[in-house]
Amino acid sequence: MKRYRWTRLEPDDNLVMELAKAINVSEPIAAALCNRGISTFEEARRFFRPSLEGVPSPFLFRDVEKAVRRIVKAVAGGERIMIYGDYDVDGTTGTAMLSMFLEGRGADVCHYINDRFTEGYGLSDEGIAFAVERKVTLIVTVDCGIRAVDEVRKCAGHGIDVIICDHHEADELPEAFAILDPKVEGCSYPFRELCGCGVGLKLMQAIVGMEGGRPEEWEQYLDLVAIASAADMVSLQHENRAYLHEGLRRLREAPRESLKAMSSLMNVRPEEITMTNIAFGIAPRINAAGRMESARTAMQWLLSRDADEAGRHAAELEEMNTRRREIDAGIMGKAESMVAGHCATYCSSIVLYDEEWHLGVLGIVASKILDKFALPTVIMGRMNGLIKGSVRSIGNLNIYDVLNECRDHLEQFGGHHQAAGLTLRPESLSGFRKRFDEVCRELLPVEQRQKELLVDAELGIRDITQKFMNVLGQFAPFGFGNREPLFVSGSCSLSGKPRLLKERHVKFMVKEGKGAAVEVICFDRPDIYEDLTRMGADARLQLLYVPERKQWNGREYLQLRLRDMAVDNG
Repeated sequence: MKRYRWTRLEPDDNLVMELAKAINVSEPIAAALCNRGISTFEEARRFFRPSLEGVPSPFLFRDVEKAVRRIVKAVAGGERIMIYGDYDVDGTTGTAMLSMFLEGRGADVCHYINDRFTEGYGLSDEGIAFAVERKVTLIVTVDCGIRAVDEVRKCAGHGIDVIICDHHEADELPEAFAILDPKVEGCSYPFRELCGCGVGLKLMQAIVGMEGGRPEEWEQYLDLVAIASAADMVSLQHENRAYLHEGLRRLREAPRESLKAMSSLMNVRPEEITMTNIAFGIAPRINAAGRMESARTAMQWLLSRDADEAGRHAAELEEMNTRRREIDAGIMGKAESMVAGHCATYCSSIVLYDEEWHLGVLGIVASKILDKFALPTVIMGRMNGLIKGSVRSIGNLNIYDVLNECRDHLEQFGGHHQAAGLTLRPESLSGFRKRFDEVCRELLPVEQRQKELLVDAELGIRDITQKFMNVLGQFAPFGFGNREPLFVSGSCSLSGKPRLLKERHVKFMVKEGKGAAVEVICFDRPDIYEDLTRMGADARLQLLYVPERKQWNGREYLQLRLRDMAVDNG
């Protein structure tokens, strides 16, 4: 019955009680805050009321003043500037953002995004040739470039300066005109977890600041930064939390034509857009362009100027995403069937390869395999004689460090803590598979190979009041670095019969003591339906869940979204 490893967090009791009193909340809420490093009134205020006023100055970035002067000079001199972005959500939103911003300042701007299949990640020969052909004299990268040592040198040979806006780890730094990356040595910017689009935003903020402009000139693009941050698995703490908070507000209150068109296709009103809508609705549709064909369609959608244009390109993204889901499902089915055979030899990781697999969906499949089997995962296909794949990590295992230990078997790799990409030759596959498993075995203890769920506090169901839910709602937006609070309730009993929905999900009612029955739903856990049916109403259950407000026919009610369940032996 119990699928996951439950880790009960135990903040200091005195801190919890003091915080609960200071901000007038219940102790389970205070415990959840303490578990996030928030233990004072002022820290709680900043968490619940994120503000742009507290974000660090962009002039703390290494090379930022140099970059601003070069861009201002290029705009004033009528030079052609090319924005060079990656083909994922972070890269495309950042490219669109910088393009619109510079065009609004009178710049001569074009953009370029690689073809995932023929060019791969990062600056390419084709991209450089495109810049030369269009007489570009300045390239500004977004979400790529920090490892493009040879490519930047080629640009210099053509008289093209390169300003890099990236957020990935680097080894040898390219000899670019300027580098903005919070993770490179010598950068004093205090927050390392910006996405690539976020780094581009800091460049824009610096330009506006140096020219004495209004904050609205860069703040108007926070909706795009919010989408990129939600999609790119960066930590949703501190500065990113402020950007998400403000970006979501702008998405809801003043959506662009592109977002209106996308919301309509998703059957979601703009004013109701949530992080879930971004992560599982908007982001996959943007990514579908680069995964299935070309990111050009995503760029056309992002840059749409009127409703008709936005609607046409949104429909194209919808069709691509439908095809992507079909391919994704087929590869996922085959990958799952391969796991048992692979793990018979390699016990600390999952490394799967099929030369027929579509490269565009490997990252999605890797994430799903990771979620199901809780092991570092590599899913690979083949193109032009080379094996290419996506890598996903679990827990605190830094997958970039793991790949660095495997570099002798790789032609190329790059990424960050949780996700990466790689390229290798077919003859290196067996050596890589063995070495990857060895490194994972060394760095990932056996007890961490069962997915962990962090329990914030014990909570009585009867204590989930309207006020409790109001405060809990202010913990959002959730994502990497700011997980949803999880609570546990014991001595619950089944009320009535459970129902199995679509052969996958289970819905049932529970009671705690003599309290009122409350609805529980659990997604993709048919095993729980079987367990409940077998045990009946006499079993005493421990529920690990997220409390949620739901509405039906104008009525609001409490629902517990179950993450896991155990028999209460206490």
